[in-house]
Amino acid sequence: MTNLKRSFFLASFYLAFILILGQTDYAGRPIINFASYFYMATMIAIPATLFFPAISKAPVYFPLLAWAVVYMVILQSIDRMNLTTSIEFSIVVLEFVLLEAGVWIAHQLAVQISYAESLMAALAFGAFPNRVHGIEAESQRIKVELTRSRRYQRPLSLLVIEVEPEIAEVTPPMMKSIQTDLMSRFTFARVSQIIDDLIRQTDLFIKDRRGRHVILCSETNFSSVELLAKRISRTVKDKIGRHASWGSASFPEEALTFDDLLQKASDRLVNGRSFEVSPVLRIDAEK
Repeated sequence: MTNLKRSFFLASFYLAFILILGQTDYAGRPIINFASYFYMATMIAIPATLFFPAISKAPVYFPLLAWAVVYMVILQSIDRMNLTTSIEFSIVVLEFVLLEAGVWIAHQLAVQISYAESLMAALAFGAFPNRVHGIEAESQRIKVELTRSRRYQRPLSLLVIEVEPEIAEVTPPMMKSIQTDLMSRFTFARVSQIIDDLIRQTDLFIKDRRGRHVILCSETNFSSVELLAKRISRTVKDKIGRHASWGSASFPEEALTFDDLLQKASDRLVNGRSFEVSPVLRIDAEK
């Protein structure tokens, strides 16, 4: 967390420094007359480096090199390379250094934020262990299950579970954002643990790109997966007091690919198909 605080301080200091240099002094002229494209490049480079995972997860020299090239292209396109005075040359060099410094600071901040998020995820998993994996990590097994079901003509069903968000107490915006993020991570881990205790070892338990629980159940038809969904929803309600909506789809009756199954189940989830609390349990044959 110390590194995260340091990165926030550097980012704040950098932005303040840029703004101060661009302000007019008592003579009515800017302290340093930066070009307008420099501000535009900075406004694009910093958020892009900070918020796009593909950029922030790459080594720092990739965005540094990319924005150096962009800056040189801009200089060439506006014919600013033919400088007449040493002052103009110094300003161009300063713009280049400040742009690169901003990209480096944004990248360091993105790395620290990513580390903090992974730390919170690890804490949530440590509190509520489960075997849920990301959808990308299980892509090969998904293909295997679909191929096996298609080849041997066996039923296969997909279930999507979405738990209602918790209503946060009235707090300052920044604290509310942190509180919401922490609660969502721990809630997801707790629900994952509950589901993990209810499904079979042969069921594929994954987290989709929208942060929902997805269960791919082999040898399970549509009616059986509905019984499982009802049991999960009832258990979630009993243990953490939250309502869980669900949607399901079956292969090959309703879809022939995993993406189509997920879309079909998601449509039913969006359409409000959810569980009314009942004591129905999953049949013993599905355990």
